Amino acid sequence: MKRLVDARKAEKIRMIGNDLLKGNRKLPKRLSFIIVETSEMRRVFDEAAEEIHYAGACQRVGRCMRLAIIFKGEWVGGIVLGSTFPNIRPRDEAFGLTKFIKNWHERGLVSPWARENREYWDRLQLIVNHARTFIFPKFQGKGLGIRSHALLLTEGVKLWEEWYGTPVYGFDTLCTHPNSRLFADNGWKLVGRTKGYSRDPSKVFSRRAFEQEWKNIKDNAGLGYIEGNMRWWIWVKVFRRFDE
Repeated sequence: MKRLVDARKAEKIRMIGNDLLKGNRKLPKRLSFIIVETSEMRRVFDEAAEEIHYAGACQRVGRCMRLAIIFKGEWVGGIVLGSTFPNIRPRDEAFGLTKFIKNWHERGLVSPWARENREYWDRLQLIVNHARTFIFPKFQGKGLGIRSHALLLTEGVKLWEEWYGTPVYGFDTLCTHPNSRLFADNGWKLVGRTKGYSRDPSKVFSRRAFEQEWKNIKDNAGLGYIEGNMRWWIWVKVFRRFDE
């Protein structure tokens, strides 16, 4: 899926970000990442994602890391990583997570994905979600996206582990294409497709949970199937399984 990009606008954004990233230093010549830390650079980074990526900028709840892609001393694109989502069955099976949602009723849980199910949630935090990748128009067509994803599996993992202090068991992503080279060329595995469910305010996710913990629940809406909803392709890159 692509969007019409204003190349001149994108380049103006890139130049502003380039100056912010440089500051009083030279940017690396080799392909590498710089973690976006300042609020000003985050704003410019999100503006670039909004202009270039088909899904726009990413405002993720939970953990979120913006990586500026650097090549030959220039800011050429970005990657956004974040906390992943629960209850994606093909992904959970690929990582060996499904064993931690079994017998939930016998364990006194209101649902398999209740927050009290720490066996599931604590492990889920060790899977990193790939949310966005974008390359500025000026640098597209040079394979930088695929090469950046290869680097993500080494340098990206190291940066995440150092920043959050937890190991990375692998990555997951939801993609519009079953043959994306970003993932296929870097050894990711296509494991399935979402079913097209989305938040439905007319439905209740858990009546029992609401009755017991209504003060703490911010959103108790259930899921509903709407014809025509996007069904995402699920890609994973597994380093370690949780049931080994």
